[in-house]
This record gives sequence, structure tokens and C-alpha cells, in this order.
Amino acid sequence: MEAVKKRTLLKQLSPYLKGASFQLKWFTLLKFRKERPHWFRHQIRINSNFPPYPSQSFDRIVDIIKNGKRLPHTIDFAITSKCPYHCPHCSYGKRKKEEMGTQEILRLIEEIKELGTAIFGITGGEPLTRPDLETIIAACAPELSTILYTTGFQIDKQRIRALSKAKIDSVIVGIDSTDPKIQDAVRGEKGSLDFAKQALQLCHEEGIYTGINTIATRERILNGELERIYDFAWSLNVGELRLNFPIATGRWVRCQNNQLKAEELEMLRGIKRKLNRNRSGPIVSTLAEYETADFLGCNTGYQTLFIDSSGEICPCDFTPLSFGNVKEAHLKDIWTQMERYFPRPRAECLMREISHTIQSDFLPLSPEQSKTLVPQLTKDSPSPAIYKKLSKKN
Repeated sequence: MEAVKKRTLLKQLSPYLKGASFQLKWFTLLKFRKERPHWFRHQIRINSNFPPYPSQSFDRIVDIIKNGKRLPHTIDFAITSKCPYHCPHCSYGKRKKEEMGTQEILRLIEEIKELGTAIFGITGGEPLTRPDLETIIAACAPELSTILYTTGFQIDKQRIRALSKAKIDSVIVGIDSTDPKIQDAVRGEKGSLDFAKQALQLCHEEGIYTGINTIATRERILNGELERIYDFAWSLNVGELRLNFPIATGRWVRCQNNQLKAEELEMLRGIKRKLNRNRSGPIVSTLAEYETADFLGCNTGYQTLFIDSSGEICPCDFTPLSFGNVKEAHLKDIWTQMERYFPRPRAECLMREISHTIQSDFLPLSPEQSKTLVPQLTKDSPSPAIYKKLSKKN
């Protein structure tokens, strides 16, 4: 991958910053200082938290950030609950097993476009189990940047070409270990690492931007597995390694001991920074870097949203709290009603704060239950540093 010089990046972004406040310019410089943007097929990729530039979706996310809009720049949607694997960390575990039909999903995508969203993450379950996956992806262009989160299960060249024809923007493959035996033990099926590797190789050959997603457990932080996965990604020409920190949700509900302590989160941030010092190879991203009080904080329910396969709307894919169903009300109406509970970003990850209060095995919780669990924000509640900077007037 060819790195983008910071001077070149700022020159490319200068039209977006014209007329912007000093605070927004400061935010842009600070944020990109810690990233390693690079060229991929004539577009700039910062990381998968941003759409590729130039694109309509990039214009959309800049509009939301620049103008401080309370809009979901990112919506993740579980198009299915079906999955051939049985991962213990699955954030979708213990959820409803219903699925929306193709036409229902296509109508939902139109609502998402009208809302002004920039990034549409397609997850599950395993999205590849749906034969209409390519139809759904094709309906997103050109307003939405699409990310497919997959295990790579039984994928082949024909399916990859179909995804490319549908104009998928990124494919992120979940990997837990570079050791096939450990990977299969986690996934509960044999051959899982081979499927994942094949998916990444075929995507690269087809010219699709790829990433690897892994859960940064304390064991993987300490035993060097994250670095081994990074080297594995580099060997396959993968564009990005995403390091998620564990959350007590899904099949890990009530497993607060799996969540990283403050010092372990700092170790994870250190690994991310160390690996990103490489002048080539995959870029590394982690929400552990962004979702802190001294940076971006938690934007769940404020600029992010999750919709499960049955149509339940939740603040994010790790927060199993429903605030309504898209089959019963318009997405925009539910989003507007959520403002009472998510009027601005929080200083820290909401789910890390409230996970101990969720005792049910039936997820997501009903809107009635959910509304009682979200801590009310007041003017005295702590805000993330970026939000405070951007909300100041010149």
C-alpha cells in the first residue's frame, strides 16, 4: 500500500475545511496525526471508520462532523441471525432469530439514505448465508459506503466477483488466531482459518479493500497473538487490522471479567501505536483509542446505530437495548425519539458502564426496559474532549 503524505491529505481535504471553525481544523489535524492514510485503487483510505475519499459517503460524514449534526454517520445492520460458527464472544448471540425480507430491507436502505448516513455495515450472523446479499449491497450505492463483516465461510471466486460487481467497499474478515487449531476451537468448526484466508486472498485478487477484525482479549494482548495476526494480515496484503476490545454482551452477557481493565486498554492502545509506526503493511485501528474521555468518547446513539435482523433499533451493535422496531415505525421517528437518551456523546463506552445491569438472556431488552438503563446526561455530566472543543464558538 502506498502511504499518503500528510501534506497531500490536508491538501485533498482543504475544500472540506474551508469555512470550518478553528476547532474543527484542530480536530482534523489531531485525528489524522495518529493515522496512516494510504492509497487504494485511486482513493484515500484513512481507516474503515471513514468512507473512502473521494466519494458521496465521505461528503456525508464530513457534513455531519463539520456541522455538529446529531445523525448516525454509521449504521450497522445484521441482515441475518444465521451463522455456521458458534463463537463464545459473538455480540449477536442470544438475540431474536427473525429476519426481514428483501423488500423490507431495500425500503429500510432508502430510509437510511434519507436520514443522511454515510457508512452501512452489513453483519450478522453470517451475511454470506443470504442469497440476496449482493442485491442489498448494490442498493446502497452511491450514497452509502458499504462494509461486509464476515467469517469468509465457504466463499469462492464467483461470490467475490458478485460482491465486487455489487460495488462492496470493504470486506472485514473475523480471525481469532493464526493457529488453525485455536481458531477452530473458538469458532466451533474445522477449517475456519482456511476459509478466512481464502476470502482475504480472493478479495485482494478482485481489488476489494480488506481488513481483519479480532477481539483483543487480555490473553491475546499478553501472549503476542495480536502481533502475529498483524504479520498474518501483512502477508496477505490486507489493508487494515481492527482490534476490538471485549464487551460483556451477546454470548458474553454478564461476563464482566472478560472486559479489559484501564491498564489493559492502555496496553492495547500501545500495541496499536507501535504497529502503526510501520511505514508499510496494514494500518491498525481500535475504538480503545477513540472512545476515551480525552478524545472522541462514546458516540453510541448519537452518531452510530445498530439494527438487528428482526428490525430492532439499538444504539450500537454492542448495546442490546431496543428503542423501537423499523417494521412498526419509521427509522427517522425512532432516531428522533432517542435524542432524549442520547443528546450528545458520552465520555466513556456506555456498555462498559451499564453491562452489569443487563441480566436477561433474551436480547435486546424491550424499549421499556432499555430506557430505564441509560444513565441520563445532564449539563454536569462529563463530555469527551473533542466534543467540548468542537462545541466552543470561535
